[in-house]
Amino acid sequence: MKIDLDDKWCITSSNHCNVILVKKSGRLQKDGTPAGQKFYYQNFGQAVKDWIQKAAISEDINSFQELANFIDGKLKAVELKIDQRMGDCK
Repeated sequence: MKIDLDDKWCITSSNHCNVILVKKSGRLQKDGTPAGQKFYYQNFGQAVKDWIQKAAISEDINSFQELANFIDGKLKAVELKIDQRMGDCK
């Protein structure tokens, strides 16, 4: 399973049911998963929280209102993607 979060990040899962946040490098591994820096988590919530933190670093955020809008937008987008992907698995 692979869920593209944005152009730089995606979430995949391993054979051991770990959730993996991957910073995409543009290449694929032999098994078809994106190559790049990997961060391992126990659940989707942890991976999404870390992705939002990493994505916020590259943004120009100057106020709490901008930060709240950024987080809200990211959470809504990823919630839709995860719900659609999990709906496909049923």
